[in-house]
Amino acid sequence: MGFFDRNTEQVPEGTSVEQELKRARAFGWRDIIICLAIVGVFLLSKDWLSENFGFTFGDSYDGLAPVLEETQFGIKGLDGEAHTFVYVDSDITLHEGLKDYLNTQKGEIVEAQETRKVDSGVYHNDAYGDYQLHVQTKLDKYIVVKNADGVIVFNLESNDTTQELYNYMMQLRDEQLAKAA
Repeated sequence: MGFFDRNTEQVPEGTSVEQELKRARAFGWRDIIICLAIVGVFLLSKDWLSENFGFTFGDSYDGLAPVLEETQFGIKGLDGEAHTFVYVDSDITLHEGLKDYLNTQKGEIVEAQETRKVDSGVYHNDAYGDYQLHVQTKLDKYIVVKNADGVIVFNLESNDTTQELYNYMMQLRDEQLAKAA
């Protein structure tokens, strides 16, 4: 008789097999209802957390979402707003050393959210004034975009993806400049 042996349960005397089967089925349904209630509470709290604390589920990477189009690019920050720029109207550069940038040049928070993995929002520093920063802090590479509307500093889910995006944006920019000439 092991610990999980069903025969060790004490069945009250006078209980028929049919009554015991009904009791087992009732406990099975009870367990299913409890599981459904837990899932329901989770789904409701997920929406509440996202509205009240900016905690999101299922976005492309830690709450930041890229918006890639033929003539422009945008990054959707933790605030839910897409910050876009047109390739041909922008000075786009790729940089390395994000940790150094964050430690020395990031500046002060104006209106931003910071998590363990992401810095996202409006910051102020001496070089750019108020600017948009949307980065995964664990990465090394980042893109800086300067145009008449301001500055956006961002990266994607990996250093390789950030590099590939930069190359693709430069290709699109060159094609658009060639068409305009």
